Amino acid sequence: MANKIAPFSFDDCRAQIKSLFLQTSIEVSDEQLDQLTCVIEMLNTWNAALNLTAIKSVDQMVVLHILDSAVVSPVINSVGKVKTIADVGTGAGFPGVVLAILNPNLQFTLIDSVGKKLSFVRQVVTKLKLNNVELINKRCEEIEHEPFDVIVSRAFAPIERMVGWCLPLLKDDGRFVAMKANLDDNEIQDIPLTVTIERIEDLKVPTLDAKRQAVILKRI
Repeated sequence: MANKIAPFSFDDCRAQIKSLFLQTSIEVSDEQLDQLTCVIEMLNTWNAALNLTAIKSVDQMVVLHILDSAVVSPVINSVGKVKTIADVGTGAGFPGVVLAILNPNLQFTLIDSVGKKLSFVRQVVTKLKLNNVELINKRCEEIEHEPFDVIVSRAFAPIERMVGWCLPLLKDDGRFVAMKANLDDNEIQDIPLTVTIERIEDLKVPTLDAKRQAVILKRI
């Protein structure tokens, strides 16, 4: 039995997103606010049928999908000359769709092995006319693609596995950006010797009382 669609107000959702972005250093235009709101509207509708996310509340979708994705944008823009970004394990499009909206000058490749989730992302990309997004419905270790400047992942896999699967897809001077909610010493110790940690940045998500970090790694 399909889940019920949660109540949705475009204006209220847009106002919430705008208010939360004002608590960050990230600039967002009126058009981008409309696009981000549309993402939540579509996620709320599609989630009832496809169970794309366990989060059912629109307010929580805004915080845990839109803002939790957006806060890594400054990190990606800080790692040097960046043009191409791969979002590995994008799921329903996070963080990739959000980052593509916020960075229309960059090219994003969203990768996931789950077809139904990419079907949703494809609808979002089409509706919002995101010309800077391509989708790949494969496991990352099965992909042959020109190497990327940055590979980002959010709640995808331990860093050890992400590096093992995706290293061939990273340029020699590229960076991995692993978004982590529960980074522990064991995960750090298990990182392969093919890469090294350049730095770890704390990510502040407005109204979210939980730890978020970005681990930036480079090839050795």
